[in-house]
Amino acid sequence: MFTYAVYNFILFGATWAAYLYEKSESKNAQIVFYSVAFLIPFVFLAIRYDIGTDYQNYVEYFYRISHGDIIPKEPGYILVNYLISEFHLNVQWLFVFFGFWFIFFGYKTLPRDGFSLGIFLFISTMYLYEGFSAIRQGLAIVIMMYALKYVYEKRFWVYLFWAVIAMMFHLITAVLLLIIYPIINKRINKYVTIFLVISFFILIQFTNIAKLLLSLVGNLAPQYAWYVNSAFAEEARTSNGLLGPIIKISIAILILFFKDKIIEKYQYANIVLNMYLFYTISYIFHLKISIFGRVEHVFIFSMVLSIVYFLKTFEVKGRVIIMYIILLFYYLMFMRYIVNGTLSVDNDVYVNPYQTVLFDKVGER
Repeated sequence: MFTYAVYNFILFGATWAAYLYEKSESKNAQIVFYSVAFLIPFVFLAIRYDIGTDYQNYVEYFYRISHGDIIPKEPGYILVNYLISEFHLNVQWLFVFFGFWFIFFGYKTLPRDGFSLGIFLFISTMYLYEGFSAIRQGLAIVIMMYALKYVYEKRFWVYLFWAVIAMMFHLITAVLLLIIYPIINKRINKYVTIFLVISFFILIQFTNIAKLLLSLVGNLAPQYAWYVNSAFAEEARTSNGLLGPIIKISIAILILFFKDKIIEKYQYANIVLNMYLFYTISYIFHLKISIFGRVEHVFIFSMVLSIVYFLKTFEVKGRVIIMYIILLFYYLMFMRYIVNGTLSVDNDVYVNPYQTVLFDKVGER
């Protein structure tokens, strides 16, 4: 029960503080509520112990770097480890660093209008994986999403600057988001986007196109050929049953149908919705080939922003009901992640039980 209480407190505590921040007219009150909304998820990232897929690897890398070993990781990650050890701080400060900047850039990217909705979705969809497990990729994602405003402003060199910063922590994520720069703000007809989503879903479900694509990648880049016959080429564990995927894809189709109205209200929305299209197609591929989940997560923040934009733009009868259905769906996915996040069920998303350096550790790996 402790674990579920912790994660629910993080989700609803931060969301409630963000809501009070939105509604407050006093500047001092806004500072207080924003700080609370920030500190709740940050503190639990900072004080965690043995949580996350690669936690033990991060600890091992820290001590190897502090002893001068060469680690095949990005230079920014190595530099952070080195500086922490040089100041005679322990490995916990590595998680403090990544937790702080993950929350910082994540919050800075969310719109002021709908901030509490953004917090709810950010925590329910990204916090457990990008925050606890894929911390290098998570930081690169939020940095690149923060920099999207420079794509809209056509300030490529500023966008490139932030891309280089992101590359210092996760090269593939930053390079992929940099490559799509020339096309990411192209206006695509909403019916074309919906057609693409439906077509890819049908193709993936009834053909072997996903495996053929993976084989092609293996032929073009032999260093990745081993993926073809590995567990990464199998169906994702999250794809058991079609109800969840159908709901998720239906939400995407609904949002894309209203993209023109969303773009009228939010200046960066066209960029975000194009990324959401990439996210949805990557998710569809992920249903059949697990490794495509890596690509899916590169674009996951666009899903958060797209849903916020949609819920703050969508004005028809039944809007509130639709909003609560969407939020309930992602809350159930959040809870499902926690339930499955044990060593006995799925050690790739290990977040259960929640453990902290402040108390005695239980269930260590």
